Amino acid sequence: MSATDIPLYPDADEAVLPQPARRWRLTTFSALRHRNYRLYFLGQMVSLVGSWVQTTALMSLAYKLGDKQPSWPATIAAAQLLPTLLLGAWAGTLVDRWPKRGLIFTTQSLQLVIALLLSAYVLFGRPEVWHLLLFALAAGVVNALDLPARMAFVIDLVGRDDLVNAVALNSMLFNTARAVGPFLGALLFTVLNAAHDPKEGLSNEAAGYCFLINGLSFLAVLAALAWMDVARTAHIGEHTTLRGMVEAARYLFDHRGLFYLLVLSGSLALLGWPVLSLLPAVADKQLHTGEDGYCYLLSGVGCGALVGAFFVATFATQPRRYLFFGCGTLLTAASLLCLAFVSSLPLAVLCCVVFGLGPSLFFSTAQSTVQLTVTDANRGRVLGIWSMVTTGTLPVGNLLAGKAADYLGVWQVTACLGVGIVGATALVLLCARLTR
Repeated sequence: MSATDIPLYPDADEAVLPQPARRWRLTTFSALRHRNYRLYFLGQMVSLVGSWVQTTALMSLAYKLGDKQPSWPATIAAAQLLPTLLLGAWAGTLVDRWPKRGLIFTTQSLQLVIALLLSAYVLFGRPEVWHLLLFALAAGVVNALDLPARMAFVIDLVGRDDLVNAVALNSMLFNTARAVGPFLGALLFTVLNAAHDPKEGLSNEAAGYCFLINGLSFLAVLAALAWMDVARTAHIGEHTTLRGMVEAARYLFDHRGLFYLLVLSGSLALLGWPVLSLLPAVADKQLHTGEDGYCYLLSGVGCGALVGAFFVATFATQPRRYLFFGCGTLLTAASLLCLAFVSSLPLAVLCCVVFGLGPSLFFSTAQSTVQLTVTDANRGRVLGIWSMVTTGTLPVGNLLAGKAADYLGVWQVTACLGVGIVGATALVLLCARLTR
């Protein structure tokens, strides 16, 4: 099957598609010339670092409180993402109906409150692992609405000309935070756990302060949103929720290339990202390094993803999109297969760097493709479905991978995930070939 058998950008104006950049040093960060986006970028920079500090602490604390069973961090991760699978399409219709800045301000405020409550409970209460599960579920419900709103908000900040660059910069920002956040988490663990027995795992005090840092970091986003001026680009749709969901589904079926891209994206998310919830067990049972090793592995994923996002921001063009899709899928599968068989921390970190690179190349390019394909009237609804497919499927993968690791072993499950990505990709391409 040739790349051109699945046409993308069916509705896009060729004039606004990303073209090869002659002066990449300038175009790599071209979206930052917009004041509103600069404010958004800086606010997200602070908030995302705090979020990854909390994620690192939450997974480590869940692993300790859950008697060091790999299934508990996976279950916590699933609770954070499951609401997106259930509510993503509905949330997308709300994004098309309500002013996006006000919607995001509300969701970010709720995330701040949840983080502060979690911090207070862990610091002053007697936390159990199922309590962490409830907090994760509450944050996941808010994030189900926040995610499509933030994705659809980008075009209001930069316009169509810089949309692809802004999506790639968002990915760079997210993955910079994923690299820096766990590293800062490791430093905090070391300082705050100084009087605590390392064999007992992360102390409640250290985890509680990590959650407090995350809560305070949301203030940067709220301040940035307050200083923006986006009234002139606000759009409020008039469709009903049910009608909007039906129209979004019909739109996807009418654009077959976009439909198969979403299926492939969901397959990669379902079989690739669950390895993140297995990393605490990889560090403990396979590498024998504990929390510090886990932080290094997670930072490795972030570093690789950052490099991938930089490549997309600098070199992504319409003719190259299939190259990015193919390389991203191949690197993801290969890194998982290698990670399953390594026994030293440096090699495992290298595998994690490659793993971060692969999905970053794929998903940054895919989201840009989706954004350029859809019309303005359908953007929120389609991105709601996109969030369901790429984020909402993670709970299923996390739960299955975690339970399988309890019974089969960590390295066996990691290897199966890599093989599964190869099989799923082949199946999607075959179906696209047969139905074109």
